[in-house]
Amino acid sequence: MSAPVVFTSFYHDESNDDGFQWDFRCDRCSTSYKSPFEQNYFSRGRGALRVLRDLFGDQVRAIDKISNAAESYSNHWGGSSSSTKDKAFARAVEQVKNDFALCAGCGKWVCNRICWNDQVGQCTECSPQVGHQIAQAQAEARGVQIREAAYRQDWASQHDVATPARVTCPTCNANTTGGRFCGTCGSALALAAHCTGCGHQTQVGQPFCGHCGQPQ
Repeated sequence: MSAPVVFTSFYHDESNDDGFQWDFRCDRCSTSYKSPFEQNYFSRGRGALRVLRDLFGDQVRAIDKISNAAESYSNHWGGSSSSTKDKAFARAVEQVKNDFALCAGCGKWVCNRICWNDQVGQCTECSPQVGHQIAQAQAEARGVQIREAAYRQDWASQHDVATPARVTCPTCNANTTGGRFCGTCGSALALAAHCTGCGHQTQVGQPFCGHCGQPQ
């Protein structure tokens, strides 16, 4: 039974009939670190003996004896749950372990390439890279300054803010982008009528004047 991997909780077996290999990923950034491919000589030898047996059949009894012995030995030591694979996994863990480091600040394992601040000796969450901190602060300050500069500009003088805005034309129902007339059909966006009695402005289609009550 192979020992647990201490530096990551996410690893994947990519071994096949030709050999052993595992993919280990950083728990924080998911960067992949693969162990060197290690050939499975027992499996390859067993395959070669099978080819010889298929070619010569019963004509060469020695090949059968060697093949059976090799298969028995390989099944006992070279299977997926064998000590051979466990030892290969242990070697893979030792080979990849150097790509990870244990942070004393938070007690978590992270990869050296992406998540480790070598100048401080801690992970980048406990001690972020200075260059990254400067870039982040500059981006935040730039955003604040852009918003402040935008607020100092006059963006309303070119628009009619006194007339109630409509986002669709009341005549053709097309979407509008502002202004007094529809860009699709040319109709006035603010349809209005005047009371025949008092002269106050009323909405088109309104049956009575809201000011004097006279029918329209």
